Parts: sequence; C-alpha cells; structure tokens
Amino acid sequence: MQSDTISSFSIPTIDVPATSQNLKKLRKNNNITIAQIQKLLGMENPQSIYTWENPEKKYLPRLDNLITLAKLYKVTLDEIIIIKEEELTDLFLSEKTPAYGITKETLDFIKDHSNLVTKSALKNYYGLAD
Repeated sequence: MQSDTISSFSIPTIDVPATSQNLKKLRKNNNITIAQIQKLLGMENPQSIYTWENPEKKYLPRLDNLITLAKLYKVTLDEIIIIKEEELTDLFLSEKTPAYGITKETLDFIKDHSNLVTKSALKNYYGLAD
C-alpha cells in the first residue's frame, strides 16, 4: 500500500475572537446601538448581542443574523467574518482513493461479485482491468 505525505495543507477556519471584535467595531463605526440591533433582529433581550461581541465568549450570530448585520453595516460577509488558515502537517494518505471514496479493494470486491453488466460499467467508469 502506497503512502503519500502532503507536506502542508491549510484549512480555513473562522477566528471567532477576531470576528467578535470586528462585529463590535463595525457596529460602533456605524453608530448603531445594541438596542437598535435587538429591535431589528426581534430579540427579547440584548444579551446575545453582547455575547457575540465578546471575544472571550466565543459565540457568533447565526448565519441569517450575520447576513442582516452585513446589510445593516453595508459590508459583505467576508468583511465581517475573520478567517484564519490552520496548517496541517504530516497529513498521510494511506492510499489513493478514486472518486466518491471507493477504495480499490471495494471496487475489486464489487467487480469479483457482480454480473457482466455491472463489471462492464465499473471497467468503463473506473478504468479497471479484466
């Protein structure tokens, strides 16, 4: 079984504390109060909004509320959400997997236990030998 190593690969993740700080900054830059956001979003109390803007709490608004805030602040979601890239190193792939995650062993099993029509379809789609 062949083992390939991807030397570096990064996964984008939301930097929640930085996004919380950004939400507060955008609100203040637009001279909008917590009470105004509370009313706009139809919330009974403002505690959630304070939580969103507190980087220590690590909570963000739901997507629909983020979209409303982006419109209110006249920015895009990309300008609200702060993304950080997390590097993954030593990511090992134990084998090459064809499309849809079907391993060679699974294909061989299906091929060995299938009728002629299925075998032909597998051969054509996956380029399998007889």
